[in-house]
Amino acid sequence: MAESDKILGMTGSFGYIGKRLIRRLCDDTAFKKIICTDILPPPEAPPEKFEVHRCDIRDRERLSAVLREGAVDTLIHLAFIANPTRDPGFEYDVDVNGTRNVLHACKSLKIRKLVVASSDCAYGFFEGTPDYLSESAPVRSTPGFPYSENKAAIEQLLADFIADTPECAVVILRPCIVMGPNANNTTSKSMKDPVIIGVRGYDPIMQFIHEDDAAEAFYLAAVRDVQGVFNLAADGGLRYSELARVLGKPMISLPVWLIYPLVELLYRLRVVPFGRAQLDYIRYPLSMDVEKIGRVMGFKPKYTTRETLRTLLPDP
Repeated sequence: MAESDKILGMTGSFGYIGKRLIRRLCDDTAFKKIICTDILPPPEAPPEKFEVHRCDIRDRERLSAVLREGAVDTLIHLAFIANPTRDPGFEYDVDVNGTRNVLHACKSLKIRKLVVASSDCAYGFFEGTPDYLSESAPVRSTPGFPYSENKAAIEQLLADFIADTPECAVVILRPCIVMGPNANNTTSKSMKDPVIIGVRGYDPIMQFIHEDDAAEAFYLAAVRDVQGVFNLAADGGLRYSELARVLGKPMISLPVWLIYPLVELLYRLRVVPFGRAQLDYIRYPLSMDVEKIGRVMGFKPKYTTRETLRTLLPDP
């Protein structure tokens, strides 16, 4: 199949990363047509080679029909719930059951390549985790953290699919926190607070990837002759305490015995959008080795971790 005959499909096309990827695809010459699916409407009319379909990832028949009628041969799966909703059943249905529907479509339609957004959260957050995990580190979710649990479940689905469907080349990207001028997630909001809250006695490494670099990585995963798992971060990151200094904000570290029940209480009172399990993100170390994505995929981020963080600062 010639490059110009390839047709790309995308789920979650108008979410945070999806919108950045669409901007990247405006300059693309590798795909003849791009099929965009989402439950959200496009923020603006896309260029001519983009075809937009309203489609809930949980609707297996509708999803398969759109991909089949569009003759999609390459698919980027971005339809996930990234921010907590207080409804873990809904999050599971979208993330895990939605991925089941994607894999069903890939198998039945003989899609040649699948790129999936996983997360560093698939590794889980635990005491004693070594710094800079390679892609061979085990997947193990953090109990009580739905996003982490769902990503681990998705990776098991993908492992089974890869073993059963070798004719489909699968790329799994495990990004760290994606950040940038358009970020509107729990982490970006917390970093705009007057102070940075930490857990006393813990100073984990934090890694970030700029939103446009993340989009470029997903693009490269789709167009390059690669498959497998890739960690995605800008660089080695920085300590949590240093993050506060980059943002120019004071850091308050609360003891474990106080911060966990306090956050749980605030969650129940609907003051904060996440529960106690998510605190493990800023307590236990979790950092990824990103040598492979540069060496194998040729990915070179334009922004460092520090430069990415500085996009959150107000204009001088």
